[in-house]
Amino acid sequence: MTSTGLPHRVTRFSRIPHRLLTWGLPMGPVVLLRTRGRRSGLPRTVPVALYHRDGRQWLVAPFGDTHWVHNVRAHSAAELGRGRRFRRVRLREIDDNTKPEILRAYRRRFGLVPFVRDAFDATGHDDPSVFQQEADRHPIFLIEPRE
Repeated sequence: MTSTGLPHRVTRFSRIPHRLLTWGLPMGPVVLLRTRGRRSGLPRTVPVALYHRDGRQWLVAPFGDTHWVHNVRAHSAAELGRGRRFRRVRLREIDDNTKPEILRAYRRRFGLVPFVRDAFDATGHDDPSVFQQEADRHPIFLIEPRE
């Protein structure tokens, strides 16, 4: 594990999508999240996977309280996009009874990605009650338009 809370291989691998997205190349559900550093105030950019469900967009932090999660908690305003095209959003953390079901659906959707698979104890076929047990380890943010 690195100081960011991410496994070393994830940190190394994330450089590839980060570079491709910076160039503006589409990568499916993976986009760049641009936040403001909670201490420095400088822009921080990291690749994340958008999850779509019931007409809404979500960001799930499979690796827990990473730097981008801390930055979003300090400043809910962020930007999502690739290349030069970013949209301004507000990220609102959820912590209610929908969280286990969102985690389960996210795990099912991205379960083929080894990093995601390794981040969860539960499998995509487990009951939502199993995801309730690890819900505190995976912050979830609802993506809302920023006015």
